[in-house]
Amino acid sequence: MLECVQSSPSRPIDVLLVGCESVGKSGLFRHLTGEKRALTSNVKGSTIAALTAPCKLNSKLRLTDLPGLQFDMDSKSTQLTLDRIEEEQILLLVVKATELKEELTLLQKELNLKGKKVAIVATHQDKYLPSNAEQNRVHELLQVPVVWINARRMNQAEQEKVITCIEHAKTWAVTASILHFLPSSPNPVNKLIPILRLRVIGPILACLMILAMFALPVYVAYLFVSWLEPITEQYLLTPITAWLEQIPAFLAKILVGDYGLITLGWYSFLWAFPVVFLISITTTITEETGIQEHLTNALDPWLRKIGLTGRDLLPVITGFGCNVVAVMQSRSCSSCTRISCVSLLAFGSACSYQIGATLSIFNAAHAPVLFIPYLFFLFIVGAIHTRIWNKNATNELTRITPLPYLQGINWSAFRWKVSGVIKQFLFQAMPIFLLICLLASVLEIVGILSILRWLAMPLLYLFSIPTDAAPGLIFSFIRKDGLLVLNEGQGSLLMEMSISQIFILVYLASTLSACLVTLFTIGKELSWKHTISIAWKQMLTSVVSAAFLAAGLYFLS
Repeated sequence: MLECVQSSPSRPIDVLLVGCESVGKSGLFRHLTGEKRALTSNVKGSTIAALTAPCKLNSKLRLTDLPGLQFDMDSKSTQLTLDRIEEEQILLLVVKATELKEELTLLQKELNLKGKKVAIVATHQDKYLPSNAEQNRVHELLQVPVVWINARRMNQAEQEKVITCIEHAKTWAVTASILHFLPSSPNPVNKLIPILRLRVIGPILACLMILAMFALPVYVAYLFVSWLEPITEQYLLTPITAWLEQIPAFLAKILVGDYGLITLGWYSFLWAFPVVFLISITTTITEETGIQEHLTNALDPWLRKIGLTGRDLLPVITGFGCNVVAVMQSRSCSSCTRISCVSLLAFGSACSYQIGATLSIFNAAHAPVLFIPYLFFLFIVGAIHTRIWNKNATNELTRITPLPYLQGINWSAFRWKVSGVIKQFLFQAMPIFLLICLLASVLEIVGILSILRWLAMPLLYLFSIPTDAAPGLIFSFIRKDGLLVLNEGQGSLLMEMSISQIFILVYLASTLSACLVTLFTIGKELSWKHTISIAWKQMLTSVVSAAFLAAGLYFLS
């Protein structure tokens, strides 16, 4: 007879979901609690904080989803999990069915399980379900409840099966010698994609696939907006502008002036939204299928030459969607590479808002093809920047956790993630940019914008850039899509500048500093000392690399 857990009726039973990365903890948590914030990514380190919610089918159980354990490095997320493990809590050990013996042996070695209430869930039963004889053998050896499930798809009966397992958790008394007699799992099916294992071709192909992840949606967005823009100008903006010219001059300047909420605001939305939307689709697909992790793993040997590991590239890729989320995801990095990772994403991860803004600037200058060398130069200088300022030893860091499985898309998770990006853009990003437009109009009317131009004059003069471009440079410090103010007057300023001037201006606006929100997040996650250090190093690299770029463009012209 299994030992039932006793608890006070008024106090919930705390259950901690513990296991290595990519074993399905978040998927299991979502099914048991209905908590949408736990919609999981098939990417290591996607869970970066503890998430607690009551169980749907048993309100007495309070479940906590903890970040996956990485015993090969001292990451902040792993430390968070270790700090949350206490004596009176039930530990629900979540392991892969294909590697049950190996992962339980690892958890036994690294965690102090003796005397704790333990139940076990073996996930990925769709990849491997042991025979009844093997299951009975596991139960006899462990003497704790064990169930096999597929955490991606669970009906109510399977959820009740897991809840029963938790309710009958038993005290862990297993030794390492007993774990040795567990049935051996089959060979793991989640090895690196064969072509990515090739020494030279593999990393090159991984680079091209990551580039395509962002270049393809940008190209599609460009084609779509190039078709739609003249239509909206003729049938929407022109009639509205003509009608609003009759209102008081001050109000007209705010609404349809050079920095108008309607004129510049609509133009910015038109160019930024399709890019944000399409990039969210490509990145979510690579996350859900598990390909993203395989790509970063293939690049691991190259990344170690600049002081990073393949794992550290995952937050950098996330940064192309949102830098703030990426900084928080860097909690899964080792403490000796986390600063390097954050430094790289602050410099070289052009968030989707910045990508949309950059594309619109180049298009207004009738040179959209500049986006390709811009992204390439950002990548190369970002790697050099990381190598110069962050010389970390990464040879001792290894990957002991296996790669995630290549699998189909969880469409409920896909819809939730993409809709989350859309909501964030509509209700957070666009309102902030409209506020920047309003601020720019007011500052221009009262004459303060000319003072800001004067402050930015030395840097602009150094690169022979017109001082009228100062607002784009200044507002990019607030938000990276603040450089969209360069589109003022329907791009009249850009038409007066040379291609090299526009390229250098956009590059400086992108790299001179991370936006204020990103810097604030870095300060909270690391320290303000590290934030200041990252900021001044980035500014120095930006100016020096822009000088080399300007010199190169001068000799080429």
